[in-house]
Amino acid sequence: MAAQQQQQQHQELITQALAHTLDPNPTTRSQAELTLKQAKTTSDHFGLILIAITQNHTIHTSIRQASALAFKNYVKSSWSQSDEDQQDEVVISESDRKTLKEQLVATLISLSDTPQLQIQYQESISIVADADFPDQWPDLIDQIVQRFSLTDWKLNNSLLSTAHAIFKRWRSQFRTDSLFLQIKFVLERFAEPYLSLFKHLDGALSNNIQTLPAAQQQDLIRCLLSMIQIYYDLNSQDIPEFFEDNLPEFMTILHKYLTWDYPGSSSNDDDEEAEAGDLEKIKASICEVVELYSQRYLDVFPMMGQFAETCWAMLTRLGQQQRYDILISKATRFLSVVVRMPSQKALFESDATLEAFCEKIVLPNMMLREFEVEMFEDDPAEFVRRDLEGSDNDTRRQAATNFTRALMEQFEAKVTKIITTYVQDNLQKYASNPTANWKSKDAAVSLLASVASRSSTSTGGVTSTNSLVDVVRFFSEHVVQDLQVSTGAPATHSVIVADAIKFLHTFRNQLTREQLISVIPLLVPHLRSDVMVIYTYAAHTIERILFIKRDNQLLISSGDIQALTHELLQALFGQIRKGSTPQLIAQNDGLMKCAMRVIFTARHSLVPQYQDILSNLIFIVSEISKNPSNPKFNHYTFESIAALIRFTTVENAVPLSTFETALFPSFSNILSQDIQDFAPFVFQILSQMLEMHVNDLPEYYVSLLQPLLTPNLWEVRGNIPALVRLLRAYLSVGAKWIVEGNWVSGMLGVFQKLIGSKVNDQYGFELLQDLFKYIPMEHLSSYLRNVFVILLTRLQASKTEKYTRGLLYFLMFAMTLEKPHLSPDVIISTLNSIQPGLFCQVMEGVLIPAVPSTPLKDRRVVALGHVSLLTRSRSLQNDSEARLYLPILSSVLRIFTLPQLSKGTETAEEEVEEHEYQVGFSMLGASKPRGKEEVLEYVSMPTTGKISCDLPT
Repeated sequence: MAAQQQQQQHQELITQALAHTLDPNPTTRSQAELTLKQAKTTSDHFGLILIAITQNHTIHTSIRQASALAFKNYVKSSWSQSDEDQQDEVVISESDRKTLKEQLVATLISLSDTPQLQIQYQESISIVADADFPDQWPDLIDQIVQRFSLTDWKLNNSLLSTAHAIFKRWRSQFRTDSLFLQIKFVLERFAEPYLSLFKHLDGALSNNIQTLPAAQQQDLIRCLLSMIQIYYDLNSQDIPEFFEDNLPEFMTILHKYLTWDYPGSSSNDDDEEAEAGDLEKIKASICEVVELYSQRYLDVFPMMGQFAETCWAMLTRLGQQQRYDILISKATRFLSVVVRMPSQKALFESDATLEAFCEKIVLPNMMLREFEVEMFEDDPAEFVRRDLEGSDNDTRRQAATNFTRALMEQFEAKVTKIITTYVQDNLQKYASNPTANWKSKDAAVSLLASVASRSSTSTGGVTSTNSLVDVVRFFSEHVVQDLQVSTGAPATHSVIVADAIKFLHTFRNQLTREQLISVIPLLVPHLRSDVMVIYTYAAHTIERILFIKRDNQLLISSGDIQALTHELLQALFGQIRKGSTPQLIAQNDGLMKCAMRVIFTARHSLVPQYQDILSNLIFIVSEISKNPSNPKFNHYTFESIAALIRFTTVENAVPLSTFETALFPSFSNILSQDIQDFAPFVFQILSQMLEMHVNDLPEYYVSLLQPLLTPNLWEVRGNIPALVRLLRAYLSVGAKWIVEGNWVSGMLGVFQKLIGSKVNDQYGFELLQDLFKYIPMEHLSSYLRNVFVILLTRLQASKTEKYTRGLLYFLMFAMTLEKPHLSPDVIISTLNSIQPGLFCQVMEGVLIPAVPSTPLKDRRVVALGHVSLLTRSRSLQNDSEARLYLPILSSVLRIFTLPQLSKGTETAEEEVEEHEYQVGFSMLGASKPRGKEEVLEYVSMPTTGKISCDLPT
């Protein structure tokens, strides 16, 4: 009874905490989140309590929703912890796991009337299945199949959508034996009941759907959608024998529903902006299935032609409503697959067929619809996302473009002739009345772009063009005029201006360097436009032009844009600063990316104006730090600061103090307020500036060092790479101050924490390497034995290939250092003081076998460590370690026969794309140390002694 009362108290406490997580007061929310975090450890059966709260109909729906979400997150973080660094997360007990797996499907079914709660448990089941199914949850499929009903389609809908949530991950997984065994396991239990239920569903849909209430109709339709999605899941890796045996039955049903309709469907709604309904999604899913079969299983798919004819007929009937967009996209993708087949060429090669394709599919879907014009004006961010460089392949225009390119693979000359005729017709219509017929110009530009491009990439633009289309001539005659801003001339429609900029963006690689330099000034005024699509396209286009490379060299140089740099940056910063809130300032990362690219291109020519640029960047950082919302924007902002520092101090370090004076207040604010999104960037830029000092540790850095060693900072994984680099900068510049401040032990404490982590051990080695490099050994000697105990304890407890390589590199690096009180013999004797003969054991059993797999960049140091051992160690020549002499000699000779790392292989500093935003930690490419330090400058080349050809006795 007492235990039951305690459980009830825990449930009430957790319910109250969940309610407080919805409070608008951030302090209340934070306290509630802390309470929930503590409850994971203090409350028995935390997951079961969350389920009970979710199922309690007397509790407000918003709290039940919070409970369902908390349960999913609890399962996600605590069910399986492959990453040992999630030590702050509670591991769910084995008994709770067993109970939860017994209850999850039943819980899911109990929530059928509340889909917003049910979906969280569907995802939870998928997460658990990902970890435990089938080996540790063998009855999951049985739990689902046994609950199939011939009458309760709401129940079936819950079960089928859950099965799809479990199976859909197979679509993208690599083919492995274990994957096929898992699919086989499912098929043995699921395939027969699935087909039986599918046939029963077909009967229910065919016989009495019109007589059912709307809610029951919806349940049947959604079951059909899940059925087809599951069909794709089960066939995505290979066609199972069961499906091959029953293919006629399955395909007859699928073909039936590709043309099916019923009076209650949303397809009868004329609303142009209505989203796709379940019926459209069903037909789109069928198109995906037949596309899969056409690509992968054509030899057993004789109905392909019938499906192609049906899709073709369907495409000619579908209206302009938005709800059909995804269906048109999937249907044209399927037809594109068929059209590309050489075996089907004869079916499509007649002029009449090709003209019909272009007239009925390509042309209508290239025309801009009214709701898209409204989106251009009222939701420009979504318009850009859908339109720019085909970022959304489910748009009609992108589908039509892809279908055109498929036709051109087989019939390039004929299709080019047909489409260019449409282009000329639309251009003439536009010329007759530009104000009224601007949509014709929009269609003409899009049609021309679709036939002009043979191949393209999302970041690189068009890489190959149709030789029958003169892209540059079309640009000169019909596009460039729309880029020009003429005072007094009639205003060109905003969509046409955006089309012109996008055309330049798409075909930038086809223009010469001189042509590109000449068009950049035309884009600058558009950066000041009041139309978001226009200034966003202009920023994207300028940024991509500045990033063009030919012969692996940037095409546009600093001198090419020097006269425009100030105007470009002022226009970009002006648009960014128009935002009235932190979120609005940061919403358009394309603007900041363009500013970053301008800074990277202009380089040292920015010196005369760097303070004005810095002032803008600091203002932006100060504003967005109030509520960070766009990680990409944040990254580009700090990358811009790092680049500005790099290029304005490259020839003269005098501006460094200006940067430090300007940045320290903002950085102090970010660190004091614990703005975790920005802290890694701050640490990297602090490192960059500190590394420029020579034997000088300014007071600000001295005051910052102690807080950097506090444990809380090191709990945030994204901080660790940047923090380690900052500590290494302190060591390189201010080792004397570190010793005087008694901070060596604190840094060794950081090393100990990092080296125990599989994820972060490489950073522990980096820090330890610099401690050995810069700290005098008289201040390290007392720690030496403990350091090696820590290293070897980790080796014994959790050996990995990465850790072994790191240990090998560190020891060989240490062997090469020539410092008072440090030599190979000191290291050997320290290891042997832990356990007699330990050095030999580690070398023979761990390190020498790891030498052949040493990464290319580490081989020289590892080789020099070997040489140092052979030439400087008396122990190796005279004592019990002598047996290592020949293995070490053989090992170093093997290294010398491998390809060596050549100089000049560092990534060019302009290539910021290599360091785009990443979740967790984003490296600032511009903040990297100049001319990546050559480690050989810090290791000793043997100048005394020689490798003896006489083996020691």
